Amino acid sequence: MEAYSRRHFWRTDSLVRIICLAILCLGYYEACVGILQWGGIMQSRHHSYAFTGTFYNPGPFACYLAVIAPMTAFAIKNGRHRLTKAAAFGMALLCAVLIPATLSRTAILACAAGCAVALHDPAHRLTHKRRLLLSIAITAIICAGGAALYMAKKDSADGRLLMWKIAATAAVDAPATGVGWDNVAGAYGECQERYFASVKSSEQERTVADAPEYVFNEYLQTAIAYGPVASLLMTALIAGAIITAWRQRQFGLTGCVLAAAIVMAGSYPLQFTLFASTIAAVLAASYLTAGRIPVRIAGTAVTATALVLFLTHSPTSDVQAIFSTALNLHRAGDSRGSNRLLIPLLRKSADPMVPNIIGKNYQELSMTDSAEFYFRKGAARCPNRMYPHYLLMKLYSDPLHEERESCRREAETILTMKVKVKSPAVDDMRDEALKTLESLEKRPEIKESMRR
Repeated sequence: MEAYSRRHFWRTDSLVRIICLAILCLGYYEACVGILQWGGIMQSRHHSYAFTGTFYNPGPFACYLAVIAPMTAFAIKNGRHRLTKAAAFGMALLCAVLIPATLSRTAILACAAGCAVALHDPAHRLTHKRRLLLSIAITAIICAGGAALYMAKKDSADGRLLMWKIAATAAVDAPATGVGWDNVAGAYGECQERYFASVKSSEQERTVADAPEYVFNEYLQTAIAYGPVASLLMTALIAGAIITAWRQRQFGLTGCVLAAAIVMAGSYPLQFTLFASTIAAVLAASYLTAGRIPVRIAGTAVTATALVLFLTHSPTSDVQAIFSTALNLHRAGDSRGSNRLLIPLLRKSADPMVPNIIGKNYQELSMTDSAEFYFRKGAARCPNRMYPHYLLMKLYSDPLHEERESCRREAETILTMKVKVKSPAVDDMRDEALKTLESLEKRPEIKESMRR
């Protein structure tokens, strides 16, 4: 016990203390910003959410607090000074209020798992029977909690599972060195397009499909971007930090690394420089607690090198700005100039609007076969979107590319498609599809075809 107390959170190496203090200060800043935004004193970074911290979405904000929460739990339990305990308790209170308020399942799970490890008491010995009962109880609680979190936002959970399924396929299809951080969304979009163009997909998958900017799993994101070897090395680095901190009985840091590992499996923390740097700082602090100097040096050096390489080799193009420029060119009638920007953008974006606008540009250039090709890409890329089918219907009713049966099929698709969010645009497309069907049925050849 005496040895354990000497290895207390606040009595480790001075560099570890400084790193942990810096992380706690950043956590306090983020939490205070979130509280002020929630109270209407500061403006949120996203108009759809009451609070986001310095992030643009409450999900990453909650996940950031979840990574820091285990450190505060450990300090509350083991802190010697009243000021230390008071500061940690204040941060824990902010986390307890803000994390559940975001309804982020990943953050709640990461916070719970990390704090459970941080509050671990190695001095408390359990009998085999009690250990077994405790294991059963914990397993039951985890299963029940997981089921509750799944049912709370079922469609969102199904969409996340589909996203991981497609991302895993994209990782397998990617070259050994990856496609580059900028091109992950494009690789995902192409893979999803092929998946829904096949007969393997289910109706539920088609309903929950979306066009994400990230794959909500940094292990898969890294595998697609830099190859499977890079993803395995990152996983090994995290596992090594957990083992090192656990062996040195630094349960606060162990909980932080575990929370970070869970967050990386269900969110996109590496998209933010602050978040990526904080995770690297937690990993470095864990390795600095190692009993062996070579482990300290190697672990810290590899973590720092990985962070520097990541920050210098993960540029993110402003896809929205490029798309906006191309859209303005399309509206101005410069179809060729618009496509010169949009075709390379297919490698960087999963958004079905990119092939849709490319197809419209080709249609205006009277290149109807190319227009059809890209409209079909847009329809397959995200099969629950109505607009690509509307464009196909208009194309097939065009005298330059008239295909009446195909036109009827697309019109019927528009009328029978399930819509997530109703809008005037949806009503207009359905009205036009109904008029198109009525006009087709007035034609004798179509009536005869429908009778057959």
